[in-house]
Amino acid sequence: MTSRRHTLYAVGGATLLLAGVPGRAQAQTVLDKLREQGVIRVGFANEAPYAFTDASGGLTGESPAVFRHVMQKLGIGRVDGVLAEWGALIPGLRAGRFDAIVASMYITPARCKQVIFANPTYGVGEALVVKQGNPEGLQTYADAAKAGAKIAFVAGTAEIEHARLAGMQREQQVVVPDFAAAVANVKAGRTAAAAFTALTAQQLASKDEALERATPFTFEHAGKRYRGEGAFAFRPEDTALRDAVNAELARFIGTPDHLALVKPFGFDDSNLPEQTAAQHCAAD
Repeated sequence: MTSRRHTLYAVGGATLLLAGVPGRAQAQTVLDKLREQGVIRVGFANEAPYAFTDASGGLTGESPAVFRHVMQKLGIGRVDGVLAEWGALIPGLRAGRFDAIVASMYITPARCKQVIFANPTYGVGEALVVKQGNPEGLQTYADAAKAGAKIAFVAGTAEIEHARLAGMQREQQVVVPDFAAAVANVKAGRTAAAAFTALTAQQLASKDEALERATPFTFEHAGKRYRGEGAFAFRPEDTALRDAVNAELARFIGTPDHLALVKPFGFDDSNLPEQTAAQHCAAD
């Protein structure tokens, strides 16, 4: 919460406390308003295990679980989810449909030009979902590039750019609106695989006996190892909210309580982040 510093001015030997003069109070921040309301609206894209709706329609997953903990610490008791397609999350945030993106979104330099990120809450590699038995033997983007195979990607995801860096051509990339459509392309044989984070790939493949997850992978390009790290995103002007969230995350991420909270979603200490948001934003 922004500090209300009281500035003293000497006027004719008397001291005037400006903070006590009507109309002189410091402008209320978004964090102040959210505390008053007791609720924050967040955008998510229904991607297990990161942020999704459970059987009762409630918002759950790694990202909402950690976010709720942070909001409780900041005095905001309720988190309401707003479902959106992945590619509509950043436009929706900037348009004011919600106050934060809570979808474990990867921090990338391109996204850093549109929103501000808190420090990451997890790190993970990527993986392909393929037909059972992996008939084309695809494990990585480089395999797909070499074979000339087509891969399905969800619009707006970092996997699209990662695949291009690994050598895939644009004509090999079939971009679809959501995760269900990506899986449907594999099952129908329109693509040889679909690309996701390793944890999402495992979740999706486990729900269908016709599919399996290929071996999870990371890759290097121009000396950089590509391992996605996801975080909460905020509007560029909401720095006070972002900074308050970062302060709570610094006290929580990596603690036994944090690891116990995210364990039901398939996360463990191997998924702890390795970099800050600033480091990701500054990357080439």
